[in-house]
Amino acid sequence: MKGIAWLAVAAVGVLGFQELEVRQGSSQCKCYPDDKCWPSTSDWNKLNATVGGRLVRAIPPGAACYDSFEGIPTRDPAKCAEVAQQWSNASWAADQAVIPMIPIWSNNTCEPNLATGQPGPPAGCPDSCTIGFLSQYAILATTSNDVVEGVKFAKKNKLRLIIRNTGHCFMGRSTGYGALVINTHRLNSINFQTSCTNCDNHTGGVVKLGAGVMMKDVYDQAWARGLDVMGGECPTVGIAGGYIGGGGQGPLSGYYGVGSDHAISFEVALANGNLVTADANKNPDLFWALKGGGMGTFGVVTSVTVKTYPVIPVSGFSFSITGEGDKYWEGINIWYTRTPSYTSNGIYVWYAMQEGSLIATFVAPNLTTNQTAAIVNPLFDELTAAGVTFTASPIKTWSKFGDLYREIWVTAFHSSGLGVYFSGRQISQTDVRERGDDIVTAFRTMSNKYPGQVLFGGHLVNPGHRIKDPQQTLSAVHPVWRDTADIQIFLYIPPPCMSAAQRSEAERRVTFELGDILRAVTPTSGVYSNEGDVNEPNWQDAFWGPVYPKLLKIKQKYDPTDVFWSKASTGSEGWALRDNLKLCKVK
Repeated sequence: MKGIAWLAVAAVGVLGFQELEVRQGSSQCKCYPDDKCWPSTSDWNKLNATVGGRLVRAIPPGAACYDSFEGIPTRDPAKCAEVAQQWSNASWAADQAVIPMIPIWSNNTCEPNLATGQPGPPAGCPDSCTIGFLSQYAILATTSNDVVEGVKFAKKNKLRLIIRNTGHCFMGRSTGYGALVINTHRLNSINFQTSCTNCDNHTGGVVKLGAGVMMKDVYDQAWARGLDVMGGECPTVGIAGGYIGGGGQGPLSGYYGVGSDHAISFEVALANGNLVTADANKNPDLFWALKGGGMGTFGVVTSVTVKTYPVIPVSGFSFSITGEGDKYWEGINIWYTRTPSYTSNGIYVWYAMQEGSLIATFVAPNLTTNQTAAIVNPLFDELTAAGVTFTASPIKTWSKFGDLYREIWVTAFHSSGLGVYFSGRQISQTDVRERGDDIVTAFRTMSNKYPGQVLFGGHLVNPGHRIKDPQQTLSAVHPVWRDTADIQIFLYIPPPCMSAAQRSEAERRVTFELGDILRAVTPTSGVYSNEGDVNEPNWQDAFWGPVYPKLLKIKQKYDPTDVFWSKASTGSEGWALRDNLKLCKVK
């Protein structure tokens, strides 16, 4: 029998600061390595044979920078230097088995010293490489059958099950301590079709994507064919899982709507071990739920088929504001409070902001240079009259979004290895129109509260500009998606090498000290479930609003024994992490 491979990978765990009272008996928890119910070596070897030798045992890649890992000598200066060099490379991270793109969710286990690239920990950190919140086993699935067998094994052995594609997960949902990881990243087939059946009124083609396909991969092939696919702006996001599972937005959302609106069919491995189709005719309730209703909770998506469209022209330009003190924030106020004038014309504005500096990219789908200028010239005039320092590149029109993307796109925050916590708000048009000044004041207050530790990013866009869904039948998303002004993110930079107490304090700051400031001035808003805080108070309402009760019923129908669990996702409230490690039922 072929043995289980040892693979140099990193782990990510969810270390939430909010703890719920959980049942203490082992029968009320998932099975873990120190439990009698944990599978034997023989059991793991049988699973490995069943999945064609694609079960791997994880060793963090950073272990090469330390003397040993779990008693295994691992020190390798050449390998350590390679890992340090690749640590911020998101494509490299995506190719690993369980590595997080945000290592804070791994408890920063076995990190390399990026300053030296030589063996040893980062400055001030412990000189040890431990299992931390590492997922010990991962199936590197290449077929749907691999996925099905992984689900069946986890259910039979009462294991926590994690679904992971690229590890591009702001909220730490894609790995966890003691879990069996099903890694879908190698399910990467892309098949275009020029026509579509059972596609309502869609007259164009479709593309069937394996669960592991990333934005950059489908974009390149679609643009070469003269086609657009509704996707995000980050190249290493996987489309089939978390992106569509959370709704999904991108630079063409002002024209095409929510990403999940364009899914027409899924192949899904269910908790009962069956591989099924979910579309408008087969399992239609599951089909609806998979379009925005949560990630890693209804089943394992092995493929999705989405609509394609002939490319449309886009106009755009790069923009920045710099300065200090009141004058800088006056400029931010002028730019931000004009958001409805952009979004009401289908424009999308990606931005990154901190004290003294804003950078942004404006994308205007299906608008000419002159039309775009007419919309944004009042912004430029107002900034000039106020004496604000800003720059704007010449407005230009491209024949397709892909050409703009390759020429002027800025990809801040798209690296791996970022030592930050993410949170944010999906800020409504109503809140920006009625409380825009207060929102900008909140940004400044948050920035001043922890100078140098709070950053902002976001996407000024209204996916409901053209695509309306008043009954929430098209996608299972919060109604605020159709009245959005800003899908906003803020980042908090904690100190390195945090103790458990420091980590708890950092998460308290994110959720309450900073998060409460923004919640207070955005009462009609929600939170994008892919770009929020896993400790978000009342997350069911914040993420999904009135559609949540329906989603919960669907979760209970297709997964009545909670084989699937993903923190702050549909149906997760019945379980909690004990000591930030073991997943147990809530009392």
